[in-house]
Amino acid sequence: MSGKLDSKVAFVSAAGGGIAGAIARRFADDGASVWCVDVNEAAVNATVEEINATHRDCAAASAGDAANEGFVQKSFADLIARFGRLDIIVNAAATGGDLANVVEMDFAQWQKELSVNLSSVFLGCKYGLPHMINSGGGSVINIASTFGSVAVPGRPGYLATKGAIKQLTKSVAIDFAAQNIRANSISPGAIETNRLLERHPSMDVVREKYLPRHPIGRLGQPHEIAAAAAFLASDDASFMTGSDTVSYTH
Repeated sequence: MSGKLDSKVAFVSAAGGGIAGAIARRFADDGASVWCVDVNEAAVNATVEEINATHRDCAAASAGDAANEGFVQKSFADLIARFGRLDIIVNAAATGGDLANVVEMDFAQWQKELSVNLSSVFLGCKYGLPHMINSGGGSVINIASTFGSVAVPGRPGYLATKGAIKQLTKSVAIDFAAQNIRANSISPGAIETNRLLERHPSMDVVREKYLPRHPIGRLGQPHEIAAAAAFLASDDASFMTGSDTVSYTH
């Protein structure tokens, strides 16, 4: 790979998953050290082991809830103790629930989606940005969704939180530009990961449902979102902030 992230240090939440795991691996391929976070301990440790098997000892993990304030604060402290600096933050934690409209949805489910999808981004920025500023600046990358712009039935919590992530990202971009912080979001369309199988019996069913919504004629792959994140994290995107990179659907 290019080494465009040599000597940089990244924090990646949900790194045990398909998209964020691919981002963590791509960052390591490009020369970064990576602190990986996920609520699934086995999954995040697998990502770290895969990275460290092919690179220097450049990845470490902490297992816990990215929407838990104390856990996030400690994770950044542990990252600094291990790697000494912070240059990149990727906030990618997400959850969904059973399909329901606002009348049918339990308030507890609404609160859970708000917490995991949106509050985790707030906490990642709140506790990561001071370390990034101390390191001289860097890049914040928040994973939103095309569902932050395009509505589908039965997912009010997911739609609302993903739309809010884009606006929160713009807020960070404006408020911290003077500290050499850039903040951008990525809004993936349908990406072929196991998360899609939580609502569908097979990937063939997923493709049948979502292919007509993607003018490009296929679903996305995790490595393609990772490539976008690597660009945003690198100096190639040095004049890009407050933007949303969209994998178009309709």
